[in-house]
This record gives sequence, structure tokens and C-alpha cells, in this order.
Amino acid sequence: MIPDISSTTKIFRAGGLRMFVVWLVVAACLSFLVGRLLWIQVLHPEKLIAEGNARVVRSYHYEPPRGLITDRSGKILAISVPVKTVDADPKFLHENGTYDNQKAMARIAQILELDPKILYDKVKDPTRRFVHLKHYLEEEKAKELSKLGGDGIILNDSYRRFYPTGAESAPLVGILNGEGNGVYGIEQSFNRYLTSSASARVANKDRFDRIIENLKVVKAGTAGGNLMLSIDSRLQSYAYERLSEAVEENDADSGTAVLMSVRTGEVLAMVSCPSFDPNVRSSFDSANAQDRAVTDIFEPGSTIKPVVALAALEGHATDWNHVYDTRPFKVDGKVVRDSHMMDSGTLLDIIKYSSNTGMAHISMALGPQKSVEVLKRFGFGSRTESGILGENAGTLGEGRKFWADIDVATLGFGYGISVTNLQLASCYATLANLGARLPVSILRLSKPPKAVQVADRRQVAYMQQALETVVAEGTGGKAAISRYRVGGKTGTAKIAVAGGYGNSYIGTFAGFAPLSAPRFALVVVMKNPKAGKFYGGLVSGPVFRDVMSRALQLYNVPPDRKLDEKN
Repeated sequence: MIPDISSTTKIFRAGGLRMFVVWLVVAACLSFLVGRLLWIQVLHPEKLIAEGNARVVRSYHYEPPRGLITDRSGKILAISVPVKTVDADPKFLHENGTYDNQKAMARIAQILELDPKILYDKVKDPTRRFVHLKHYLEEEKAKELSKLGGDGIILNDSYRRFYPTGAESAPLVGILNGEGNGVYGIEQSFNRYLTSSASARVANKDRFDRIIENLKVVKAGTAGGNLMLSIDSRLQSYAYERLSEAVEENDADSGTAVLMSVRTGEVLAMVSCPSFDPNVRSSFDSANAQDRAVTDIFEPGSTIKPVVALAALEGHATDWNHVYDTRPFKVDGKVVRDSHMMDSGTLLDIIKYSSNTGMAHISMALGPQKSVEVLKRFGFGSRTESGILGENAGTLGEGRKFWADIDVATLGFGYGISVTNLQLASCYATLANLGARLPVSILRLSKPPKAVQVADRRQVAYMQQALETVVAEGTGGKAAISRYRVGGKTGTAKIAVAGGYGNSYIGTFAGFAPLSAPRFALVVVMKNPKAGKFYGGLVSGPVFRDVMSRALQLYNVPPDRKLDEKN
């Protein structure tokens, strides 16, 4: 049988038509898909990009840490440690079952150092979306907390200021307030320099808020500047230890000590007692946060006698050979007398035995204007160049229109004016430097600054010899140091109260060493010692001796006196 060719042809034609239609449909679909993809991905991709970015692109702020504060050798005095701030989303805590899990909640409360009842009260409302739980939490604890609370715990980056040296440097270094700004001391004085500024950035993040890729910086931030202080932590620590012991031993209200480099004007130690632990805010007492060495003023008493004597020598109101009657005498009906009685003496004797009557005669012969002028040259009556905020300028009474005779007399032995410990330390550094005054610096210097000559070098050299006799033979024997020549002056002044003076005292010792080539000046001030001793040589002299000895040893300063020489 012969096949029907026409029928077969028709079947093939029909099949080919169907395949053509299928391929046409496929081609049309592909063309549509390609066209659609071209439309949405090439020609108009903005919507998809926006949708994608809405899911992964996040803006965030990054704040660099606040600048370091270190001592002169780089030892850290203040550092910002990374921590987490902890907040909660009560709605999620309820939804994920954490709120009903007593064991988990107890552990969360333990990590946060909260009473469990307080924690439950904070997050009990399931409609709330935000509750603050803790300001600072260590990162290791934060990781455990995140596992316990899941999405109900919100962690954010932060910093906590830590002070490794604790109480010994706290009044000097200062602390931060709740807003992260410096209050007190160096933290406040150099707050703008130390403070960092946050940068605004855009990044791709995953669902756990981890950064996958940084895309761009919207606003550039700046890191906090680092400060290197002139302080030597070894001397700071020892000075604080000795001062604390002396304050306790003498039952004093407070004490301060300032040690300076004679060659550079740098402050090597500045301590105040009582102090506080800046790392434990629960026991913070603002009264102990003040740096008393720069904020508290006091009448310097006999420690100012060398400067008034130099003013009198410059004004030709006295000389080193004139003999004065040093017996008690009356001025404006008030008796001026000495605690160390002698009938007469030269200027050297007056300095050695701290004669108030002798200095009263000299001051009255000179007049107050010249004394005030020279005192101002030595830095009294104005703030030092340290840059520490809150520093007191003290008073010199230069605005007085009238000086009574008794005021002029008592000016000679340090009454009627007020100074800070830092000013007095600068003054004795100037005396040690043969009358060349250097600016005071709390920052480490790369080279010594230029000095200003404020007194005659020859007369200051004579005064140095007089100050050596104070320690070797006079009222400052407790400040003597084996194998070193020391120049210094004791000071004991009554504390002013309403209507006059009470029965409490300021006991001071100020001096420098070694006398042959002075390296350090140190002033120790003890306020209101109540344990029986109150003279400056007795309550402050031993602290001077010990701290100065440590400084001379640490800096390998050669002795300038033989062992068999008398103090």
C-alpha cells in the first residue's frame, strides 16, 4: 500500500507550526524578561536599589576615644576603655519568653548589678519599647547578656574613663561628668583638646547589626588629643603616700605638696590630701575633688620673708651687716614677738631663726609698695602659667588706699597677703634659680622656656646661703637631708577667722636642693594640724625631707656634702 504523502506533509506542517508557536512564545517571554530586567536593573534601577538599601544600608556614628593623659614617661593617668551601654525592649523580652524565664532574668540582674525586683519593674510593661538599664558594662559581660536577652537587649558602643593611679592623682587629673565632659583638674582644663568628635558613616550591615562593608563617610570625626603631663608618677605616688601619712599623723584638715624642676619650671608632683578614688563614684565627695594646691589660698607666714628681705635689699632699706633689735615691741597697740626669742641679729640671723620682730622692722623701713612690687615679680597676686582652671590668683593688697603700721609690720612675716602652694613653689624655684623666674608648666616641655630675671643674682646667692642656715642651724632642722645641702624656710601662720585669727595654724616648709646646683623646689603645706605640733618645720619639714630625698635619688643627683659635714 502506497502512503498518503499529502497527509504526512500536512502532519509535519502542523507540528512545525506548533513548534514555531512554542518557540515564538518562549522568545516573547524571554524578550519580555530581558526587557523587564533591562528596564528595572539598567534603565530604572532606583527603586530596587532603594528597596535593597532599606534592608541592609544603615547610617551609624563612630566616636573615637577621648585622648589619653599620661605622665612625663608615658605612664597612663587617664584612659577611655571600650564598654557597652545597655537598654532593653520590654516587648521583645515578653515575646521571646525571657521575662518569664526566672533563671535568665536572675542572671541578667546579676550581670547588670541590679536587684532582680528592680529589673522586673523596669521591663514589666510589654507595650514599652525602650528602657535604660546600665551606662557602662564590660564587653565580655555584654556578650553573655546578649545571649540571655536576645532581641530584647539593646547594646551600644560607649567608653568609660579609667584612672589607673587612683586617688594619688585624682585632684590633679580630674574626672568626667555624665555627659563625658571634664570636671576638675586637667580633664576640665584641657577638655576641648582631649574631647573627640564622632564621625557619621554609612555601611552595609547584616541582621545582627554587624558591619559588612563601610560605604562612605558622611561627616569626618576627630580623635581626642593626647596629653603628656610634666608629672613624674614615681614622685607623685611617693609624695601622696608621705603626705597622707603626715596628714593622718598630725590630725590635719588637709595637706598639699608641690615639687617643681628648678631648671625647667615643670611640675613633677602635685598632690592633695584627702583625695578620692575617681573609679568609684559611689563614694565621690566634691570637697576632695578640688586641687587644693591651686585653689586654696593661705597666708604664707615666714616662708615669704626671703622675698620681702630681697625687696628691702633692692630698695636699700637694709643690708646684710645691719644689726636689728629683735625684742618684742608694740605697733598700733599690738605686740610683735618671736617664737624663737633673741635680743638682736643681722638679716642672716633674722632669716635663720625666723624673727618676726626683725622682719617687722625691715618691712616698716621699706614700706608696703616696694614689697608688693617685688612679690608680684615673683608671681604672687596672679595665676601661674599652668593653665589649670580654678587656679586662685591670691591677694597682695595692692589695691589698698591706706596701710596701717601694723599691716606693714605683719607684711614682713607673711600676714595680710594670700598665696597658693603652686605660687609658693614657683617662688622657691626662682630663688633656687638665682632669681631667674621660669613659667610654670604642668605639661612636659621639649626644652626649657626663657627665664625672666626678677631679682639681683648676687643678693639671691646670699639669700640661698641664709636659707641653708635655716636647715643646718635654725628652725628647719627636720628638713635636713644626709649628704645634701638644703636651703629652705619654715612658715607657721594663724588661720584667719571672722574678726581676727583663731587658734588653728597653717604649717609650711618651702625649700630646694642641692644648694650647690639646685634641681628641685618643694613646698609642703599642712592645714590645721591638731595632734599637738603645728610649727611648719615640725609638721611639714619631715615630708619635705623624704620627698626631696626620693627625687634626688631617682634622678641620680650627686651629693654635694660629705658624710662628716654637719647639717
